[in-house]
Amino acid sequence: MIAGRIYCTMSGIEHVLSFGGNYVIRFKSKAFNLYDENGEALELLPHLRGLKALENTEVRCYYKHNGKLRALRIIAMKKDWKSIESCKRKMANKVRRKQEKAIQADTLELNEYIVLATSLDYTNDQILELYRARWQVEQVFFRLKSLFGYGEVPSKRDDSVKAWFYGKLLLVALCETILKQMPFSPNGDDFIFAFVGAQLLV
Repeated sequence: MIAGRIYCTMSGIEHVLSFGGNYVIRFKSKAFNLYDENGEALELLPHLRGLKALENTEVRCYYKHNGKLRALRIIAMKKDWKSIESCKRKMANKVRRKQEKAIQADTLELNEYIVLATSLDYTNDQILELYRARWQVEQVFFRLKSLFGYGEVPSKRDDSVKAWFYGKLLLVALCETILKQMPFSPNGDDFIFAFVGAQLLV
């Protein structure tokens, strides 16, 4: 299972492991406590602060489930300065827009890193690449929802939902094929023609 930080819970992790699965999950700050091999509380940030931009590291730690220590592998990579600044702006806008409490300093600092929790014994780079692949898939879904109207389905009947979904999927395939096969310049009339054609198909 490869998932975002909303799924970073002990119950979620245990559920995957109970079925013999593995996971790569974006670590959520304060989702649960981390411990060392002796059962002592472990702070994650001191293990990350020495990283340079785009450099990664591994932290072997544990969480407690039913009073027992369970192994957890943390893979972290420092973001570049542009990504860090962008993240800070987004977080500040969210606080201002939703009138939430100010974000705690350690949470803000942790967002300077891509922090993943995993049960896989792959290299750090392989784990990070797996998560990047998941993000690319999510970007496709964002595009489907915004351009092709993949929002709430218009019916509760299984057959109607399937027909609606596959019809939309066919339109996506047609539009992608048209845009990929037509050589055009972004500044020319052929670009406008391709764009309008795709919108008409939708």
